[in-house]
Amino acid sequence: MLIDIYNDRNQHIGQQDKKIAHEDGLWHRTFSCLAVNPVRTTVLLQKKQPGRYSFDRPDQADFTVGGHYEAGETTPDGIREIREELGIDVPYADLQPLGIRQTAVTLAPGWLEREFQYWHLLPLDLDLEQIPLDDAEVSGLVELDLTAAIDLADGTRPDVPARYLIRDGANRRYTDAPLSRTDLIPGYLEKDTDQLYLRLFIAAHRYLTGERSHLFW
Repeated sequence: MLIDIYNDRNQHIGQQDKKIAHEDGLWHRTFSCLAVNPVRTTVLLQKKQPGRYSFDRPDQADFTVGGHYEAGETTPDGIREIREELGIDVPYADLQPLGIRQTAVTLAPGWLEREFQYWHLLPLDLDLEQIPLDDAEVSGLVELDLTAAIDLADGTRPDVPARYLIRDGANRRYTDAPLSRTDLIPGYLEKDTDQLYLRLFIAAHRYLTGERSHLFW
């Protein structure tokens, strides 16, 4: 996959294969969003199928949708990821942009992620049963109450109730079970980082309460 490459000021400088961009630590752009149900006041997390990376990465609950922009794509073109991963079509105008997160982290030897992450909230009033979940790389979804999600992210509670959509091949099943802090990505929780889970959950709370018509996380 060919992606656009940028300098550390987010200025376009060329194109490169995605794998090489990660191996060489080249700056590039990604699309990310957190789905929030405005009726039930819940958020949706995603779990990936194992073996997607060339290094060991636990099957932890990540944000709803995320992926790389292909070369030549613009910011609104990121909705392609929603269609590919969840199987639903959403116009970009329905999303709430949150801003750009510039991050650099070494995930494994030879894998340096330097990204400009374009973050969004995705209002999504759908039951788990209504989400097609087309992407074979996605193993399931986790729905949890937004207030409980904030408590989990800030360490107030070690685990919270959640509802799971679990996919095994062509089969889907639904179950209620706790989601614990150990099920989340540690690098998004730690207090010496930007605490990404907490920031996004608080932004979702502000959005649902109508605190502001424009949000910057």
